Amino acid sequence: MESEEWRWALNNNITAKDGKNMKLIHTADWHLGKLIFSRSMLELQAEFTDSFLKPLILSEKPDALVLAGDIFDRSIAPTEAIKMLDDFIGFMSETKIPLLAITGNHDGRERITLGASILKQSGIHIATDIKDAFEPVVLEKDGEKYCFYLIPHFDPPSARGFFGDDGIKSFGDSYKALTDKIYAQLDEKCVNIAVSHCFMSGCTVSDSESPVYIGASGEVSGELFKGFDLTLLGHLHSPQQAGENGYYSGSPLKYSFGEQNIQKGVNIFELENGRINRRFEEFKPSLDMRVISGEFEKLMEDGKANPSDDFIHIHLTDKKPIFMPLQRLREFYPNILEMSSELISAPGELLSTPSKRSFGDPVELFREFSKQICGIDADSEEIELFRKIAEEALG
Repeated sequence: MESEEWRWALNNNITAKDGKNMKLIHTADWHLGKLIFSRSMLELQAEFTDSFLKPLILSEKPDALVLAGDIFDRSIAPTEAIKMLDDFIGFMSETKIPLLAITGNHDGRERITLGASILKQSGIHIATDIKDAFEPVVLEKDGEKYCFYLIPHFDPPSARGFFGDDGIKSFGDSYKALTDKIYAQLDEKCVNIAVSHCFMSGCTVSDSESPVYIGASGEVSGELFKGFDLTLLGHLHSPQQAGENGYYSGSPLKYSFGEQNIQKGVNIFELENGRINRRFEEFKPSLDMRVISGEFEKLMEDGKANPSDDFIHIHLTDKKPIFMPLQRLREFYPNILEMSSELISAPGELLSTPSKRSFGDPVELFREFSKQICGIDADSEEIELFRKIAEEALG
């Protein structure tokens, strides 16, 4: 949505809140500036923020937007990604709808901290340090208080230093120390909501999340969050429930081919009289990320009939070699990012992956080359000449 459009909407009181229930939009794991096989996702990420999320905020009129970490894809974010966040913060400031955000393991918290105290005056709350978790953001609606505990991503060494406890070894230990301290000050008259960026045990992971810790040392038990009425999570890229009262929104875009069948979007929560109603608003970008499998000739036919700019992984099922398949298929699928073949690599491996599989009889390869590349069948004289050359070359 162009800035002029949403300013018109704001001037016409479209964002006025109504109803007694507290409404929240929950999103996470934007990974602004992410590259996939050297392809920038910024254009699709701008589709999410400008064409999907901003209009959704104006139509839903939430009482707050929760952004649960991994705003950027790396600690030193590209300029375009920083500008995108800056534009979104400006939008949220104009709506006067609070933005409750935390940093994730991909974010450079020192850079995001810049101007945090000033931003708070506009309802923009960005938690970047463990100490921020103990100063809840309190929102009120119709006499009900909602206390948001913003828990940025932190690791065991940071926890050991903050709590002065050398016995903290794992993420579970770290979060137990933190939640114990929060529970000691919890206001039972509040609706208490945690916002955290962590890997809650028992949840589904995807292959766009980089595993850093061995075994379960990086996991956090959902039992640690049972003292909260609701927990809004980031870190895992699939939308899902986590424990009794926790929810992941997932990433807004597919960041790996393993996510091709996963819905992407945001959570919308409505809280009233102890009830939590959740619905998922799906986002479908202009370009999808998907796997296409089949024999080369069939894929070429399908491509001619229905060319696609989607991000594609091609898996060839041919039992014979195909010459220059990537270059030829890109005529119809220009955004092929990966290719694998049952002939020379296992499913899911790139063609560049070394393989011990045999390519077969060199003469048959020559026949196929002549047919596929030259468009003619080699005659007997050409075949015999090639056989002699091959025998000499191969010894």
